[in-house]
Amino acid sequence: MMKESLKKIVLALALSACAVHAALSARAPARFQEKGAARESESVSPERLARAKTLFAEKCARCHGADGRGRTVTGDMLGVPDFTDEKWWRGDRGDARLITSVAEGRDEMPPFGRKLTRREIAALVAYVRRFNKSER
Repeated sequence: MMKESLKKIVLALALSACAVHAALSARAPARFQEKGAARESESVSPERLARAKTLFAEKCARCHGADGRGRTVTGDMLGVPDFTDEKWWRGDRGDARLITSVAEGRDEMPPFGRKLTRREIAALVAYVRRFNKSER
């Protein structure tokens, strides 16, 4: 009984935080829709990839988990995708779509387009692609 109440409280807090963040952030600027953005994650330097790993830990792991599986309390409640699941990668998972999702937000995920640069977002997409074992 108490566990269910705790889950509801955590979910309410997480959703409230996302709503506040979304309300304070405007839509991503047009710079994220540039033509070259779709190919940016293909050639990311080791330094940028290391920075992306740090950004992922700071901005994404709370929901998506450090291992990208989404097995966190918040991730379970929000139904975040498992980035290691080959089936998830079979959908529309091109760089442009992933970049747009990070920049503009998606479902309960807040937008990061005003907090991160286009290069940082492209590096995050390249980092998230590393969870996809079917591409290796």
